[in-house]
Amino acid sequence: MNNPEPSATPVLLPMPAAYTDRTMLVMLRRMGGHGLRDAKASWIGLNHFGQSFRQPLVLLRCFVAEIAQASQRSIMLANCCAPRMTEDEGLMLETLALCGRNPERAKRNLARLTDGGSTIRPFSVARALNIALENMGRPLEG
Repeated sequence: MNNPEPSATPVLLPMPAAYTDRTMLVMLRRMGGHGLRDAKASWIGLNHFGQSFRQPLVLLRCFVAEIAQASQRSIMLANCCAPRMTEDEGLMLETLALCGRNPERAKRNLARLTDGGSTIRPFSVARALNIALENMGRPLEG
């Protein structure tokens, strides 16, 4: 995953309105730019999810790793403090939010993100993360 300079990638989409969506976006950016075991991403998860932070943290790590392995192209992420989202970030958040109620659209999003790479494993992890967030009472709005 690439964490480009602000001028290298147009950031087109507004930030998500829902707090959990924004939290997941920032965690995703931290992991994509600073590594899967970024301490700040863990801290953000702990602050948002409380003592139950481990499951969404581990599943998000797995999702980021699976997308990175499956993709045949670079995934563009904005800097952590960017006030808007890249199209790729929007596709990832929408995939995580929709994989339960609209799996076909989620799979199409993954196909766009991976550019022809396998989407089976990223979809499975996205679905597991979606279920975990719903069970915690913090579903993504997408």
